[in-house]
Amino acid sequence: MTLLVVALAGAWLGGGAAHDRGHAAPSGAPAPALLVWRLEGGRVTGSTASDRPLPAGSLLKPFVAKAWARGHPGHRTPRIRCDAASGCWIHAGHGVLGLSRAIALSCNAYFRALAAATPESTLVAVLREEGFLVPDPLSAEEAVGLDRDAAVAVRPDALLRAYVRLTREPWAEGEPARRELLAGLRDNATSGTARGLGRYGFWAKTGTVPALDGRPLATSGLTIAVDDAGLAVLGLLPHGTGRDAARALSAHVSAGGRNAVSAGEATAGVRPRASSGPAPGRVSVALFGGLKPKAVVARNAGDHPLSTSRGYVGVGAATSLRPGDWLSEGRWLLSIPRSRFRREVVARVSCNEGVEGSVRLRADMAKPEYVRGVLNAELPGEGGARGRALAAAVLRFLAVGPRHGATDVCDSTHCAWFIGRGPTISWPAPQAPVLFMRHDRKGREAAPFDAAAWDEVVRSSQDPGPRQWSSHCGGRPLSAHAVWGNGDRRVWVCDRHPGPSAPWTRRWDDDAVEAAFGGHVRSLAVKEKDGVWALAVETAAGTAAFSYDEAHRRLAHEIGWAALPSPADAVVRVARAWRAEGVGLGHRVGLCLGEQGR
Repeated sequence: MTLLVVALAGAWLGGGAAHDRGHAAPSGAPAPALLVWRLEGGRVTGSTASDRPLPAGSLLKPFVAKAWARGHPGHRTPRIRCDAASGCWIHAGHGVLGLSRAIALSCNAYFRALAAATPESTLVAVLREEGFLVPDPLSAEEAVGLDRDAAVAVRPDALLRAYVRLTREPWAEGEPARRELLAGLRDNATSGTARGLGRYGFWAKTGTVPALDGRPLATSGLTIAVDDAGLAVLGLLPHGTGRDAARALSAHVSAGGRNAVSAGEATAGVRPRASSGPAPGRVSVALFGGLKPKAVVARNAGDHPLSTSRGYVGVGAATSLRPGDWLSEGRWLLSIPRSRFRREVVARVSCNEGVEGSVRLRADMAKPEYVRGVLNAELPGEGGARGRALAAAVLRFLAVGPRHGATDVCDSTHCAWFIGRGPTISWPAPQAPVLFMRHDRKGREAAPFDAAAWDEVVRSSQDPGPRQWSSHCGGRPLSAHAVWGNGDRRVWVCDRHPGPSAPWTRRWDDDAVEAAFGGHVRSLAVKEKDGVWALAVETAAGTAAFSYDEAHRRLAHEIGWAALPSPADAVVRVARAWRAEGVGLGHRVGLCLGEQGR
């Protein structure tokens, strides 16, 4: 494979290594800038050379784990000791560690052991399925990127798509191993080799490869980051390490959308634009993502003219938004033409291009305004102790970090039920928002926080308490671990509902279930593993377990957000459909808000 290294050096200026450390770029001439590729909405943008292969290095490791899982069906992932004799990139070794910790630290010893324990034919088959350019035969060293000749390579577009699949598609064999792997990739973005990203809400992996320009004893660095919405960003730093690439990529993942610098711009020496992330004390909200609107109209709902990317808009006047447009801070009524959908927000608003020709909106607002928008949905018109308790829970939730990479939260129940200044909207079916009648929600708007009340909320948020909640716990609250598997096993007991008081049933027609889970569904069952709820779905491809968030998202796309109100207690077969049964309207985690059904 030496010829491949020569070709890569000519194409990229630098390249490929076997670990996540390396020598810094030498002093002298300015080092080449970071090259960046982005996968968003199914389209890869960035360098015009996205079809040229790069050495894969440590970015192979998650897929070595997939090959190991395929070769060891039903086996638990091993725990391995990495010590001074292991030949890892950290000479003292990492100690005893399992898969999750090993991927966060990019432990060479662990993944070399997995590769050595996996049939070579399985390694080759899995890596090729994922888009890697793999020699045959393939050694364990080559399979984890530890060879100096860059035996395994991959095109940037193929690498981005492979990592998005990793985060979104269950494995037919070894799904528990995939969940371990994803937990480690989350940790990697905040406390592992990719911690230079400095961003919550991402799965991330670094790789350090021998310098692509052939400099002896020097390296080039790679970092890839993927968020919950399927945005994937790959950075290549020709002079540096994987950790250096993560730090350099930080500005690009926080900027997002049109503020990202392409690989071509970076090569030409264009300075990175400033991050468009919210300032301290503010929250960024992705709006209308579930609707994918083709057009949005913004009307000035305030009492003075407001500036926009196309000039000032007078009181009561409106403008249609196109990708690249922005609205200054103010009170805006946003609506989708030819639908009943509308929402008022007090925020700065930006518009970018979304998937399938849609427009994507982002609102940046003060934290009290965001909290007020959640109270308007959950506890309309109610202040006092319950309102302050919910407000504190919202602040604890925000303190965990962004849920959508470059954006803190969305406006759906994936994050929190946020309606801004109103009105209240429900989605009983996809693409069919329904405006609640004002008397259904009493038409009341949460009062703004005065300085003293807000200070009390902030102080309360720093005390132990729930950070996620349900609209009605049904008398059986769950721990956050039971729903999401995040390790928080505390249960915040509701004192208002001593017994199951909100049972529900839902009918899921066969066509909708097959569309949600990708094929003929042979069986559905509620399962628990380590106390974590999951929906086990059996198709011709095998059985996969879906977390509550993922099952809710898939069913919501076909049936509506109310299809799975909370983790179901049972799913049973009925005539040409499935019947789900449960209690509680919401996640059943944290703060119960009484009789506020969705």
